[in-house]
Amino acid sequence: MVGKRVEHEILSCVARRAPDRARLRELLNQVRDWQYLIAAASYHGLIPLLQKHLHPMGAEVVPVNVHSRLRRQSLANTQNVLHLLSKQLKVYRLLKDSGVPVAVFKGSVLSQMSYGEISLRQAGDIDLLIGRADFARTRVLLESLGYEMTPPLTPAQMDSHLKHHCEIQFVRDDWFTVVDLHWALAPKSFVFNLETDAVLSRLQTVAVAGAEIETLATEDLILYLSMHGAKHLWRALEWISSLGELIRAAEAIDWDVVVERAAESHAARMLCLALRLVERVSGPGIVSHAFDAINRSVSIRRAAESQEPMADDVLAQTFVMSGFADSTETNLYNLKIMDRKRDALVSALRAIFVPTFTDWEALTLPSSLHSLYYAWRPLRLSKVYTTSLWRKLSSRGAA
Repeated sequence: MVGKRVEHEILSCVARRAPDRARLRELLNQVRDWQYLIAAASYHGLIPLLQKHLHPMGAEVVPVNVHSRLRRQSLANTQNVLHLLSKQLKVYRLLKDSGVPVAVFKGSVLSQMSYGEISLRQAGDIDLLIGRADFARTRVLLESLGYEMTPPLTPAQMDSHLKHHCEIQFVRDDWFTVVDLHWALAPKSFVFNLETDAVLSRLQTVAVAGAEIETLATEDLILYLSMHGAKHLWRALEWISSLGELIRAAEAIDWDVVVERAAESHAARMLCLALRLVERVSGPGIVSHAFDAINRSVSIRRAAESQEPMADDVLAQTFVMSGFADSTETNLYNLKIMDRKRDALVSALRAIFVPTFTDWEALTLPSSLHSLYYAWRPLRLSKVYTTSLWRKLSSRGAA
């Protein structure tokens, strides 16, 4: 049982290509709060899948107004997906024609790979991966198409951002089209050593809406999705389902390679946690070969054992729908999901001292004094957290 509410069970049931329809109908007959079901589906990125799998159900199972609402939301999502796909193809072709090695990932590409349709993930932005050395050239090419980097950065800020972080946004059409340009797969404040150049050297081609697009190799994509979910505390159920259905749909996965790269990237625990979550949400059979490979590695096998009870805790928290975690929760969580305690310590220290957009917006310094931001950030954070703690204590006292 993934969640205590029947609505949670329904979301777990529809979070796949082919749900158990008899079980789904049984669960739907128990729903008393359709508004909560739709809200939870939206939060977890599952509106398109919910609509797809509820569509065949008659009015005696699913109220007509629920069908109508889901249909409207799914249609709007499909329109957004198609809009982003057209822009994505234009950007992708320009970069390829200009000789920039690039991979498209997440979004409609992952939807096609996991669910067999481009519109079964909720539309967000266009994620591109390039080498850091190609950033300046890619920026010029994006600007030639009308995109603007946001926020605008000074040369010193740009150098710092490229060194310590992994992505920045380019927008056009009043934020209706967003390109999330990545030059690394994780920021330095979250230890994950899967190198971009290595990933770009082993891309695969996927057919999306009649176009051939290069994306991450399946083994790299599994590892990336495991890290991405871990980094964000697995707050969305669709992150688990898209990984599970990717594994289910893949023609062949070299799990020994996945395990080896996980160990090299300091992401063994993240991988094991992800597979335990997939086991619970998408079914145990699809990850059996993965655990066979894990069991052949002594160090990774220990990581798998340590993450098994954590998967239940993560799933329980997933359905709280609490949004972003605070820094204390994140730091304690990192101690459990990172392979080495020193990685968690490094992540915490970098999060404390390395400046971000917020610091640059809060205080304007000339480029010659840019290094002072490393002292300014912990001071600013201490004020923010002190104020937040005081408000929490005051509200408890008032209660």
